[in-house]
Amino acid sequence: PDGQVFLPPPPGPDTAQRATDASIYAMTRALEGTPRWQLAQADNRDTPAHMVSAFSCAVGFTLPPERLPELVGLMTRIERRLAPAVHEQKMLWNRPRPFAEAELPLCIPLRPDLKQDPSYPSFHATLGWVAGLVLSDILPERTAWIMQRARVFGESRVVCGVQWHSDVVAGWLNGGVLYSAMEQDEGFRQEMDAARAEVMALRATMAAPPAATCAVETDAAAHPPQ
Repeated sequence: PDGQVFLPPPPGPDTAQRATDASIYAMTRALEGTPRWQLAQADNRDTPAHMVSAFSCAVGFTLPPERLPELVGLMTRIERRLAPAVHEQKMLWNRPRPFAEAELPLCIPLRPDLKQDPSYPSFHATLGWVAGLVLSDILPERTAWIMQRARVFGESRVVCGVQWHSDVVAGWLNGGVLYSAMEQDEGFRQEMDAARAEVMALRATMAAPPAATCAVETDAAAHPPQ
C-alpha cells in the first residue's frame, strides 16, 4: 500500500498539531530516570526477540523467544518486509527528529544514523502495532491487553524523545494498513498458523511474567504522553 495515499502528511510548522507535538515532547523530558523512562529504554530494542518477549504481560504468560522459533522467525520476516516500505515513507516526508530542534534529554545515546533517519512515520510504532496484531490473531481473547501494550510500545518513542507524538500515531495507522495487506498472502497465513500452534502448545507450561514488570507497563498505559 502507498503510504502517500493513506497516511496524512506530518503537521505543518504553524499548525495546532505541531504545537501539541512540541508540548508533549517538552513535558515528557521530565520523565527522565523514572520507571517509564526505563521502559522506553527497553522498548528502544526492536529486535524480533524483544518484539515477542515485550508482550509477555499482555498475553498473561512468559513468552521466551528461544522457545518460540516460529514466532520469532515470523517477526523477523515481517520486520524485513516493513523496513523498506517505511523507509520510503520517511524519505517522502523527511521530517526532522525532535532533538534536531532542542538539545533535551533522550533515553538512549544519540547515534549518527538516528540523526539522519527521518521521523515520520515511526518505524518502531509501525512494527509494534503489527506485532500486536499478530499476537491478537493468535490469542484473540487477550486483544485488549495486547493492543494496549502495542500502544505503549509506540508511546515509548515519545517518552524517549526520539520521535514526535504524531509520528507514532501515524505508525499505528501504518501498521494496521500494512498488516491488512500481509494477511492477503497465503504464505503469511501459513506462517501465522505455525506460530499460533507453537504459542498454544507453550501456553500451559509457562509461568506468569514478573508482577513488577507488568505493573510498570500498566502504569504506562494509564498515563499516555499527552
